Amino acid sequence: MSRSLCPITCTLDIIGDRWTLVILRDALFRDFTTYGQFQSSPEGISTNILASRLKNLVRNGIFSKHKDDHNKLKIHYKLTEKGRSLRSVILVVGLWGNQHIDGTEDIVAKIEAAKKVG
Repeated sequence: MSRSLCPITCTLDIIGDRWTLVILRDALFRDFTTYGQFQSSPEGISTNILASRLKNLVRNGIFSKHKDDHNKLKIHYKLTEKGRSLRSVILVVGLWGNQHIDGTEDIVAKIEAAKKVG
């Protein structure tokens, strides 16, 4: 339940913490889908935080959860249409960082390089 009807507050209740934004970044720009991939992020998210954030993202319709076709113990977290629609939001956060925080990696170049690898 949201603290208010303000759309900014309601959005922040779902995606407004550091770890959720990192998970979304990795799903949107690195095509991560598995728990292990998300955990391999250089920011070093702990297992309990990762599990909690993924559960919240599934509950809020940002990700859907699917068993792997070849390994039933492996779960894939796939962005829903609602989740994919956050791409521009996360990109704008990264662009803001490029403009205002010295020494940050060029997010546009990073995304282009990831596309070439993937």
